[in-house]
Amino acid sequence: MKKFLIIEDNKMMANILAQLLRKCAKPQKLLYAPSAQQAYNILLKNEVDCVFLDLNLVTPLDGIEVLEYIRQQYADLPVVIVTGDSEIETVKRVISHKPNDYIVKPLSMQKLQRCLEKVAAGIATD
Repeated sequence: MKKFLIIEDNKMMANILAQLLRKCAKPQKLLYAPSAQQAYNILLKNEVDCVFLDLNLVTPLDGIEVLEYIRQQYADLPVVIVTGDSEIETVKRVISHKPNDYIVKPLSMQKLQRCLEKVAAGIATD
């Protein structure tokens, strides 16, 4: 995996995730979208290997709706949910939409490394 899309409306969180990805994955391409609409435009124009999606995007669309769209349009594209929400009902709701992984903030190198390994293993076994 060398091309990543970060969908995150908080610029500081997006920068933190981007820095961690640069250290862990050494991406060839790192794209950023602060909204669902910008993410859709990027996905139409660019091939990406993995999406890191903030669950709590600002309206009109939240992360669940973006995940649903990606699953419909790009069924095989790995999506990792990134959120500060670890409530069991939220986790159940998200998992029902089949993300490839779910990372709870605060982010760390260890969490991201485990996530990338899990996503890569899932791709390799499909």
